[in-house]
Amino acid sequence: MKKYLGIFIVLLFSGVVYSQSAEVITEMLNSPEANYGQVCYLAAIKQGLISENDSYDDAIQVLYEKNQVFENVDKDCPVVYVNLAYIFSNVFTIKGSLMYKITNGAPRYAFRQMQADGVIPKEARPAVIVSGSEVLRMFTSCMSKYENINLSDVNMND
Repeated sequence: MKKYLGIFIVLLFSGVVYSQSAEVITEMLNSPEANYGQVCYLAAIKQGLISENDSYDDAIQVLYEKNQVFENVDKDCPVVYVNLAYIFSNVFTIKGSLMYKITNGAPRYAFRQMQADGVIPKEARPAVIVSGSEVLRMFTSCMSKYENINLSDVNMND
């Protein structure tokens, strides 16, 4: 069952995330702990800031320059829910609560808003390290929630 789910997610992301490399998606899917390099690469590709041939370091640097990560983080450092929510809040347009708007999408309120929206599980804690498959699940949920993409309408034959 996990094998079929993994294949489905790889196929889905190879068609949905522009020209995203299946190798990167497969690596992320198999990662028990997603790292900043993987997450920043996914976010930068989605925004069209880098090409699929660029490195994780390139992705982190471009997001740092755009103030989408707070510091020039190490590409191998595991990412936690609160920081993942902040990065994704810069990729997707989130309406947000009053506190989210007042704080210009501070990580704490991005996390709480994504929990309220059902993107992050209610039982998740901000400082917990996220797995690669959870990152991809959240990314898919963000596309569905914030970009109104219905996954049943995605054509995998293109």
